[in-house]
Amino acid sequence: MAAETRRETETMSDAPVEQGAPAPAAGQDHGVGSSGTGRSRWLVEGSMWGAGVLLVAALIGLLNYFGMKYYYRFDWTGSRLYSLSEKSLGVLDGLDREIAVAVFLQPGSNLYDPTRELLERYAARTSRLRLRFVDPERNLVEAQRLVDQYRLSGLDVVVFEAGDERRVVDTASLADWDYSGLQMGAQPTMTAFKGEEAFTGAILELIEARKPRVLFTTGHGERGLDDVEAGGLSKVRELMGEENLDLESWSSLGQGEVPAGTDLLVVAGPRTALLAPEVAALGRYLDGGGRLLVLLDPELADQGGLVPTGLEELLAARGVQVGADIVVDPSSTLPFFGAETIFVRASGAHAIVRSLEQAEYPVIVALARSVRPAADLPAGLSAQPLLETSSEGWGESDLGRLSAVARGDTDLAGPVPVAVAVGAREPASGPADEEELLGETEPSEAKAQTADGGPKWRLVVVGDSDFATNAQLGNAGNPTLVANAFNWLLERQKLLGIGPKRPEQVRLTLTPGQLSAITWISLAGLPGLALVAGVAVWFRRRR
Repeated sequence: MAAETRRETETMSDAPVEQGAPAPAAGQDHGVGSSGTGRSRWLVEGSMWGAGVLLVAALIGLLNYFGMKYYYRFDWTGSRLYSLSEKSLGVLDGLDREIAVAVFLQPGSNLYDPTRELLERYAARTSRLRLRFVDPERNLVEAQRLVDQYRLSGLDVVVFEAGDERRVVDTASLADWDYSGLQMGAQPTMTAFKGEEAFTGAILELIEARKPRVLFTTGHGERGLDDVEAGGLSKVRELMGEENLDLESWSSLGQGEVPAGTDLLVVAGPRTALLAPEVAALGRYLDGGGRLLVLLDPELADQGGLVPTGLEELLAARGVQVGADIVVDPSSTLPFFGAETIFVRASGAHAIVRSLEQAEYPVIVALARSVRPAADLPAGLSAQPLLETSSEGWGESDLGRLSAVARGDTDLAGPVPVAVAVGAREPASGPADEEELLGETEPSEAKAQTADGGPKWRLVVVGDSDFATNAQLGNAGNPTLVANAFNWLLERQKLLGIGPKRPEQVRLTLTPGQLSAITWISLAGLPGLALVAGVAVWFRRRR
């Protein structure tokens, strides 16, 4: 049995191999060597791929880290729409507390993109400002919760919150719009974006420890601070509330002195003369370092001429000459308004009107009188015109024939100033003092006295009060003039110069022939070119 088995084995080993069968490789033992080599190759290739993935991940991580730590935001708009002013940068750099900002805007809103871009630049400047965007339509529950938390009366607002204090900015105040195309079915066009002024003002209101006290005189027919009618000043309260001011009415009759702690006193459009004791009290207030804003209308008297305000001598002694005239400018009238309503433009380089000049924004006044620096300016004073008419305007002095006014030899020739800012020089008069009077620099504690040794005072006089009323405050540069005048008088330089910015309106106008050519190139030209290139490549490869 064993012999037979051996013979069968020998026979099988001696049998010839079939033709075409592969011979076993040398050293190969039932596939053990092949499996080991493949496993090693897999390990090497896997290690290389893993190292490559780790290297790419490390590079991406480094790029993101340096991108977060070292970055620069560009503003390619021609009007520098998203570039923060030096004033806003100073406010953000000085933040000493956390401020949360909640934006209630729909992404489809025309204000969404500029608001988001501007606030992101605020947040990129300081880590103390946290942004939160809430879509009232997509996240109704969260929006309603925040509405209840902030006690909002409506949406489309931006809320600034620091601790228990908050400030709400309505998006209606963020832009000016041109509605002239509505009759033709066109959408309103944004003509100016005012987000930076509103947002920086809201932040200032939260971080300033004390609200400056501003008093508006009453008892002489002045414009009412609480009057919501067209001729009232209730919108000034709303506007300057954004600037963190405490505005109150004050009756000067029988009071003797201006209340202590008054940072600014406003006389807005008196229709009867102030009494001599009241004028004397205003003089003492200025001599004590007070700040005074006077808005004077040309009030016609029954017997001819203008009603005296009682302030003429006081203002003349402070370097301001108030004209007994009415300003006329036929080249600067407005459509659908009377000849008494004109627009005036910024004059000079004063900080109050610098932003208006840069943005080319006029100020709308109605029935104004001339106000200009005195010819013989008292020593130690610096007076700067703020607004003036065109060269074709004049100050009409013949008030008995207003139905047919014409420029006369005795009339004040244009350009006619209608607003003046006056400041007292410092003891060492020089370039630095001029810069401070123009609003270029912050006032220093060391400069607390005038050239004659008294406390420093400031004065702004405008020959019209209508520009600040509820009916006119929203027009053109009127709100900017009011805000800048308040800020300069109160030496709150941080907000000066933040004016509205014009968004770019880029349009491409094509003729019907050009549109047809573009259509044919898109639908037939480009596909045809690709087809010809493909055929050319095919023929070249066939060779």
